[in-house]
Parts: sequence; C-alpha cells; structure tokens
Amino acid sequence: MPSLPTHSLPSPRRGFTLIELLVVIAIIAVLIGLLLPAVQKVRGAAARTDCANNLKQIGLALHNYNDANERFPAPRGTHTAPQYLFTEFRGWMCDILPYLEQGGLAQNMYTNPWYVGFFGTFNMPVNTYLCPSDPRNLLSVANGNGALTSYLGVTGSDNDVNAQFNGPTNGMFDISSGGVRVPDVTDGTGNTLMVGERPPTVDLFLGWWGASDYDTLLSTRQLYGDIFGTGGCVLPGLFGPGSLNGPCNGDGNHFWSFHAGGANWLLADGSVRFLPYSASAMTIPLASRNGGEVVDLGQY
Repeated sequence: MPSLPTHSLPSPRRGFTLIELLVVIAIIAVLIGLLLPAVQKVRGAAARTDCANNLKQIGLALHNYNDANERFPAPRGTHTAPQYLFTEFRGWMCDILPYLEQGGLAQNMYTNPWYVGFFGTFNMPVNTYLCPSDPRNLLSVANGNGALTSYLGVTGSDNDVNAQFNGPTNGMFDISSGGVRVPDVTDGTGNTLMVGERPPTVDLFLGWWGASDYDTLLSTRQLYGDIFGTGGCVLPGLFGPGSLNGPCNGDGNHFWSFHAGGANWLLADGSVRFLPYSASAMTIPLASRNGGEVVDLGQY
C-alpha cells in the first residue's frame, strides 16, 4: 500500500504579551511626544512667515499709495468722519484697501453719506490684516463690532504728556499731519518702524481696521493706556511679551505678538524684520522718523 502523506501540524500562533504591548504603546507615546513639539514649531514658523507676508503686502500697499499721492495715508484717514472720543472712523487702513485688491470694499465704504458706507462695511474681515498666529477666530465678527486687525501703524515714541494724550507725532503715522512724505523721514526709511503687531484686545473692542486711534495706531512708548479705555495698564506700554490674560485688556497698550520670542515689524522702506523682545529698547529710536538716532539693525 502506498504510504499516506503526512502533514506536520501548524505551529500555534504567538501573540503579543501584555508586557510587549505596553512597551510598544510606551514607545509610540514617546515618539508622539517628540514629534508634537516639532510639528508645533513648524506650524509656528509657517504662521510667522505668513504674518511677515501680510506686512509685506501692507507695506507694498502703503508705498503704492505714496506713489499715487506723493505722501503716505493720513493716520486718521483722508476721508474724515465725525470724531467719537479718540477714534476717527475710516482710518489709514481704509485708504489702502484699493492697493490690497479690495477696491470693491473701499468703494462701498466711501459711499455717501459717510455712515451708510462705513457701517455697511466696517464688519467685513480682510485676511491680510490678520496674523495667523492668533488662536482666536478673528474672521468671526460679533454683531455690532468692527472687523479686526493684528497690525497697527507706529505713531512715534514721544515722551511728552501732551504728545502722548493726543498721539505721538514723530513717527511714520504722525496724527497731526495729512500724511508723512518720504523726505520727512530724515532718519532713513530703512531705520524707521512703520507698522507693528498688536493683537486685538481680549474683548475685541480695540483693533478694528476701520477705525484709527488705538485700533490701528499705537506708540512704541505708550504712557497713558488707561485713558483710552484699555483698562488695568501697567505703564508705560513698551514692546515685550503679552498675553490675552495680561493686564490692560489683554495687553492692549503695547506692541506684541503670538509668535515665540518677538514680533514682525514693517519698516518704512517696505522691508519686514522679526525683532526679539530683547530689542525692546531699540524700538524707541526706531519709531522716530526724524530724531537723528543711530540704530544698528545688523544684529537682527
């Protein structure tokens, strides 16, 4: 008789033991812990780059406005409206809308009478005016509020009571002028701050791009933040770290950002620099357009 084929019995399958499974889980947890900071760092760097690009677009719009009008826009806007407290509606950010491919929005805003155009458009978000590092959804505008901006024009650094009360006038956004001209910048456009970062206040009431004073304008040496409704300010307000939980209605009386370690600044020549908070003292002379200060930006 032919012999029957023999078949070896299959070996039993061996699974993970509980200890091996726990080790694998621990290794995965460690890898995730190592990966998350790297991902967050990459995201932070990308947001910082996008923010710098926003400022470059704003700088280009300001210079195109200057080319067309032989001066930069008036801080409180060339199309003035009735003044309420310290804020003039339709400030400088409204005037550069056509140079940011927002001509339709600008045309609607300047419909007469002024309040029809303004209150019909002041709550329309403009992406270029918003820093992507802000953790809040700034594109969502509460009913009755204006749309927001993360960027404010530099009025200067005057250390004088009267100048501070009305707004410093030695910067690129001289509130006593109808718009600064390039020859007025005797310190050099590459040595003069023009626009800096300051997130909207925690109550989202300061930081409307359609307004001016303390919404789109700020000094690098803000002495009297409490007077202008920011509340709880630690004076003076100087460039430095900030927080939505900080004093002064979320640190509304000084330049700061959600970027790690510093903030982006637009200079009057159209370039953008990231300045660390350690450069706080440097922002005082840099905010002046005609003080004759010598500032070395080479280290940054």
